[in-house]
Amino acid sequence: MEDLKLLTQNNVPTEELAENAVKEYRGIRLNYVEVFYLDYAVDEDTGLIDKSKKVKYYTKNQIGRNLRALKNAYLISKGAADPEEILTFRKRYNIAASTLSIILGFSKNTISNIEKEGMSSLPTGRLIKLCLEDVEVMSHYINLCDGLENAKKIELSKKIKEKNV
Repeated sequence: MEDLKLLTQNNVPTEELAENAVKEYRGIRLNYVEVFYLDYAVDEDTGLIDKSKKVKYYTKNQIGRNLRALKNAYLISKGAADPEEILTFRKRYNIAASTLSIILGFSKNTISNIEKEGMSSLPTGRLIKLCLEDVEVMSHYINLCDGLENAKKIELSKKIKEKNV
């Protein structure tokens, strides 16, 4: 994670912090990484700053990232692929994100976007998970892909089958 600098209420730079968070939704325990920064507590009624106590605050950007992380945790709990699984698969078989996107029938940047921002939808995540876990399904999608030359299809299918033995 990049080191983001934030300004406190006194315009003093502070670090962005992260910690594991757990939420329960519909009986499902969701674990994700929540980002925030610490600053002095403010009394909501008087507006006075309590310098003896620091509390969590969130920027608009951090709120968006936390919501995406929570959504991603929910989708993974429902059977979607984890972005880390996709990265591991691509590294193992040396497949570019754009190539994997094309093989699965997505737009060129879809896999790259998922790896950076999390899963976009449950059906997309489940399809990716199925393909990552089943060599035959992935080989089938490679062979059906019109966006790859035959030589590349053969190379990828062979690579996936060999490394999975």
